[in-house]
Amino acid sequence: MNGTALVIVLASAFLHAGWNYLLKKSDRKIVFIWWFLLASLVLYLPLFLYFYADAPIPSAGWLCIVATGLIHAAYFWFIGGAYQRGDLSLVYPLARGSGPLFVPILAVILLREEIAPLGGFGIGLVVAGIYCVHLRSFNGGAVLEPFRALHIGASLWALSTGLMIAAYSLVDKVGVGLVYPPVYIYIMNVISWLALTPWILIRERDRLREEWQRHAGTIFVVGFFSVFTYLMILFALTMSKVSYVAAVREVSIVLSAYFGVFYLREKQGKQKLLGAVMITLGVVAIGLSR
Repeated sequence: MNGTALVIVLASAFLHAGWNYLLKKSDRKIVFIWWFLLASLVLYLPLFLYFYADAPIPSAGWLCIVATGLIHAAYFWFIGGAYQRGDLSLVYPLARGSGPLFVPILAVILLREEIAPLGGFGIGLVVAGIYCVHLRSFNGGAVLEPFRALHIGASLWALSTGLMIAAYSLVDKVGVGLVYPPVYIYIMNVISWLALTPWILIRERDRLREEWQRHAGTIFVVGFFSVFTYLMILFALTMSKVSYVAAVREVSIVLSAYFGVFYLREKQGKQKLLGAVMITLGVVAIGLSR
């Protein structure tokens, strides 16, 4: 990976962890997500219109766009629910780390692919890291706590988010090859926003004005960077191998744990930071094994 690509990917990782930090600081997470999706549609409309005229979409491309839009709606639903219930330093490593974990497992089950030794080692590291971030202490009495925690609350929501990440990654791998990425991402966000809108208007309408008044500036910041960070990754992919880009990108897992422990004062900091490092190294191993 050349120096320019490395800087772009590291900057993207920092900004991705950063906008998740801002999402965690919001009040009603799913309402904040609805607002920032709307903000992104406003901010990126000129870019979409610029490319749309010269970016024909085949029928297979539309199928991918609709599928990923609905999967992303579920992703936003789960990530909002996870942050509403749990710490940034727990949710982000679980969600981002379990996504790459599910992909090779699904590939073995559905496509009968084989996992390389480095990939198997990476899967083991991710599992160990997920266990570690759930430890309340390094004492022997806390050994069984992670197994109980995985079945309830924020952890279950975060793992569901990871499953959605795995699902849209498989769809997007095909979709961005059929549709120009800025057009693909924009229409995807339109579908996600529309899919979330009925719930917001029926169940969260009273929270809309309050969330906007408290976080309007932050909503536009997150709306911009939620799309921009992905465009940075796509640009880096033109300069480096996808396995290298995907691996370096996962440094955001460590950054999110750092933000949560040191800025949000979340508890069990040593366990979460160690677990985040283990998950990151595991994801890197999985990425480099492909």
